[in-house]
Amino acid sequence: MKKNIYLFLTLAAIGFYGCKKDYLNLQPTDTQNSANFFKTKAQFVQAINGAYAPLQGLYTGSFWAMGEMRSDNTSYEYDPYDRSGTSKEELDEFRELNNNDIVQDYFSTSYTGIGRCNVIINRLPAAKLDAATTDTVGGQALFLRAFNYFNLVRMFGDVPLVLTEPKSVGDAYDLSTKSPAASVYTQIIADAQAAIAKLPLRYVATADKGRVTKGTAETMLAEVYMTQKKFNLAIPLLRSVVSSGVYSLNHNYADNFNVNTENGPESIFEIQYIEGTNGLGSDFIDTFIPWDYYDEDVTGYSIDNNAQNGWNIPTQDLVNAFEDGDERRDASLIDFTSDEYGIDLPFIKKFTGPKTAVKGITPNNFPVYRYADVYLMLAECLNEQGFAGGGDAFKYLNLVRQRAGLEPKSMGNDNPDLNVSSQEQFRTAIAHERQVELAFENHRWFDLLRTGKATEVMKAHAASERAYKNDSWQINSAAYSNIRLLFQYPLNEANLEH
Repeated sequence: MKKNIYLFLTLAAIGFYGCKKDYLNLQPTDTQNSANFFKTKAQFVQAINGAYAPLQGLYTGSFWAMGEMRSDNTSYEYDPYDRSGTSKEELDEFRELNNNDIVQDYFSTSYTGIGRCNVIINRLPAAKLDAATTDTVGGQALFLRAFNYFNLVRMFGDVPLVLTEPKSVGDAYDLSTKSPAASVYTQIIADAQAAIAKLPLRYVATADKGRVTKGTAETMLAEVYMTQKKFNLAIPLLRSVVSSGVYSLNHNYADNFNVNTENGPESIFEIQYIEGTNGLGSDFIDTFIPWDYYDEDVTGYSIDNNAQNGWNIPTQDLVNAFEDGDERRDASLIDFTSDEYGIDLPFIKKFTGPKTAVKGITPNNFPVYRYADVYLMLAECLNEQGFAGGGDAFKYLNLVRQRAGLEPKSMGNDNPDLNVSSQEQFRTAIAHERQVELAFENHRWFDLLRTGKATEVMKAHAASERAYKNDSWQINSAAYSNIRLLFQYPLNEANLEH
């Protein structure tokens, strides 16, 4: 059984050191190879930095299209002049085929990261490093492997479960086929539990800022358990993050997305980017700003009309979800009006950064897990364990709301918008809060899947999209006709399966 996924894993095993990295300040090392590497602490630190690196490409390239634009939070600005971006439009409207290049890129890049983790995990025992280094490097590799598999299994279901290091290209053709999703989840849990036992609560050195910690692994494992409806297992993990004393909410919501306050007290895990022409910058604003927006005050340069822009545009459904007085709206959205093109639509403010002379070199990080997310996850889990008339579930929900300048939810309130008197009403309140608090951070689609609301919500969203978009958008007649909960397995992999 031949699968080109394993070619990615093999290449990761025998020659990934010439790739762009750091992420955490590495230099190219093109004279190194698998035979003379993996000996010293410095080499293993370099290797784990290389395991983080694929996440940069995933988050600038395909994750937002598959994790956010797939949901009711964002869509796209139709560009009648450049039709080269249709693969993204298809993802938004559930029209993609199994040869979609964005889906293939996500799949293969994820396995590149997994392959790098496998090499580290397999080589560590023989390296005879000090215990602290072995734990810290090994814990990071275990987390990153689990994180990649968690996203893959949520997106595709059954996927190949590869845990060993291929020694040659020939070995790549002898590895097993797809594993059941249940088996993949079992391995994710095992990796996450091992990572929790090895990772530190925090790092002291500035150079280690951005690395995953015990709290990162606990947060991810809690989300894994929530996805499996094992809320009782998620609660102690989330309480551990809360009681650790490491994290707190930023007083100002917008500080979570300000390049001057990245990796702050609310940050549990964020993808790191570095400004400059070194290939380590982010391009979120370049991708998400409307293609007919020429305001150099936002970007620092004029934007050409092309299919690189106008993606992940906030939908009217999302705009309408913000309550009056919610301070998160102005921190999340910019309203854009163009009389020339007859356009009136918002775009994402969260990822606007310092002005630059050219595209794609900004230092904006991407938040993966924030402390506010932990509060909302914990509130949800407590409610799923039984609505007991308030208590901590309300407390954690309201800590997030009050930071946004909103009135707290409570029982028996005279205001119907604030009254929550049943478990189902609390579910609705949590879903709403997660949608606006975590907008554009790649949570919404997974939340809809996890809560079983994806089909219902997306059918309603389809109706509102058709009603809202005028004729110039030319919404495809097949849009939203088949609300698939999983992405199709990439054609390149399916063709090589036998």
